[in-house]
Amino acid sequence: MELIPLPLLLFLISLTASSPTPDRRRLIDNIIHSAALHSYPKRHKTAVPYTVSLPLALSAATAHAMRFRAGRLRRQGADFKEFHLSPGIVAHPHTKRLLIVHQNLGNLSGSLYSLPGYQLISPVLGLLIYDAVGSNSTELDVKVSKAPIEVDFSRIAGVPEIKEELLCAVFGLGRQVEVLGRGRVCLVKGQGHFGLVVERGMEKVVKRWKLVVAAATAGAMGAVLIGLLVVAVVKGKKKERRMAEMERLAYENEALRVSMVGHLRAYTAAAVRTAPAMEREDDLPM
Repeated sequence: MELIPLPLLLFLISLTASSPTPDRRRLIDNIIHSAALHSYPKRHKTAVPYTVSLPLALSAATAHAMRFRAGRLRRQGADFKEFHLSPGIVAHPHTKRLLIVHQNLGNLSGSLYSLPGYQLISPVLGLLIYDAVGSNSTELDVKVSKAPIEVDFSRIAGVPEIKEELLCAVFGLGRQVEVLGRGRVCLVKGQGHFGLVVERGMEKVVKRWKLVVAAATAGAMGAVLIGLLVVAVVKGKKKERRMAEMERLAYENEALRVSMVGHLRAYTAAAVRTAPAMEREDDLPM
């Protein structure tokens, strides 16, 4: 497939806004693939991820890519963001070098991927593998011959901690969709797009869980504020009592002088002396 210029891809996605959802999904895959090829740094090492610069129309999503030797991937496998690719992955048709593209569709997930009877509660992650040889980069068919690919959603923040209720939705590159076993780690047999879902009846459980967490956080903050208020009141009362005691002592020290008797302190009143008077002769006894 010949590389389509980004401006043309953006024009096509604007024209297909009212087209069926699977068509929009594949068009966005093509845009991210084209951006991954344009973003490849010069002299970049094999098996080292790099950030893909996406157009403004896809600013809600993020993407990363890395080039890998097909033989090394088949023998050793690879770890790429939330994906663990076990040994035994074979791409068809055969090629020497692969371009592995990772997608996190973020806020675009809900508008692009939906499943009747289920509620999406995580971003949709995508893993697509292309031919990296020559100027024409085509999407390859991937076969997993040994252990399945692991998609670990525990590395994504904001997913509720309700392991027994979480299900893994697999959105194939066509129109096929399936729901796999419970948990935050999905085991899948090929490339595509993946997300965590709960049954529609469990939406209330998730919302109630969020409300409980919010209430507990608010309660803890309220308890801390009340504690600080109590401490401030107690300190204020102690300060008032201390000031009253200091005023009382100051008054007493001013009314009574303190004298030392041996090694003891004693309060003594000021001595009052009767003023002398001159005796007159009339006052003398006869």
